[in-house]
Amino acid sequence: MNDYIMHGMMCSYFTKKLEAYFLIKGIPYQFVEMDAPDMAQCGRQVGVTQMPQVQCPDGSWLTDTTPIIEHFEADTSLPALRPQDHLVAFFSYFLEDCFDEWFWTPGMYYRWAFAMDRNRRSEEFTHTVLANGLPLPRWLLRPIVVKRQQDVHLKANGIVSPAHARQMEDLYLDTLDLLQPILQKRPFLFGDRPCEADIGLFGPMFPHFGCDPTPQEIMHVRAPHVLRWLGRMWSTRPEELRQSAELTEVPTDLAPLLQKLASEYLPYLAANQKAYQCEATTTRYRLGGLDWEVSTAPYRVYCLSQLQQRYQSLSKQNQQKAAGLIGDGASEILAQKIECPPHMQNVNAKEPARIDSDRPLGRHWESSGTFFDQFADNWNARKTSKSLPEVKRPGTSWLPIYFKRFRAR
Repeated sequence: MNDYIMHGMMCSYFTKKLEAYFLIKGIPYQFVEMDAPDMAQCGRQVGVTQMPQVQCPDGSWLTDTTPIIEHFEADTSLPALRPQDHLVAFFSYFLEDCFDEWFWTPGMYYRWAFAMDRNRRSEEFTHTVLANGLPLPRWLLRPIVVKRQQDVHLKANGIVSPAHARQMEDLYLDTLDLLQPILQKRPFLFGDRPCEADIGLFGPMFPHFGCDPTPQEIMHVRAPHVLRWLGRMWSTRPEELRQSAELTEVPTDLAPLLQKLASEYLPYLAANQKAYQCEATTTRYRLGGLDWEVSTAPYRVYCLSQLQQRYQSLSKQNQQKAAGLIGDGASEILAQKIECPPHMQNVNAKEPARIDSDRPLGRHWESSGTFFDQFADNWNARKTSKSLPEVKRPGTSWLPIYFKRFRAR
């Protein structure tokens, strides 16, 4: 069998991102909807508990969507999503990273702060990533997962007041307003073909903002061309890539979006790096006149170093052009000396960060976890997964787990 096996979850930010990438590239895969034992056991295979995890036809494993994309973009037998122009390639990667990391908190906020959204997803969790694990009834699992998600993804990410919540709400709304005229003019962010930036944007925009009830309704009215772009991304196939023109320039109308994200995300990354160097467990920064305190994320030290390496490898002329698009303050951060610990260097999809730990790391390479996380992980790792690979493509008989369970007989 030459198919890759993708272990993930239908409503997962990064699973849907990688699925879209595989579909657009024409990479054959089968899908495993993770249950609790599969989640724990995959984490032990790669050393990081996250989704998706990809098992290769030769039995090896790939993890972390950005390095996975890097892995496949090196394969010249597949149609390329990475632009050949160096400046366009830099901004494609920059936006992919911004959408991955900066939109994680608003994506989680909209999912777990509103009752309609969290009720839907907590119910789904009990049939998928919590299934076949701890022997608890669903009525008890649901409030447990809601509290866990709110503690880990809202409070630990700094959403501790209505003012903080409002900033996350406005980040989504403002981004929709910036994207709507861009995607009204052309099919994808940079032109007639998708690139890494589109793949990164798909992560929060489809499974979270595009499918969770509250942000979905906002998108339908406020940004219908963004909604249209979601369908275009999900349906694009390799033959369309081969027929589309190469991306050769950064469209000038991307400048407001680039400036907004660079002015917010890069100062946060710099603050996170300083906190990590000082061994501080929390990072403090200021955004829009509001003080934030969030958990320090080792993974984002790596993210900053990757952006700096790519920026500093540009020609002086392209660095000047980049500074004109993102502003001097942002370009100064990218031009600073790269300070990346040895265990975060040379990271790739087959070798995540080598951090000493007696248990798998979390997505942000943090070695700690809640007591519930640790207990559940140890319990689930000893159980047998009931999840099996399925072919999930048009024309197949695939059906979602929840529907199969409750389908009329």
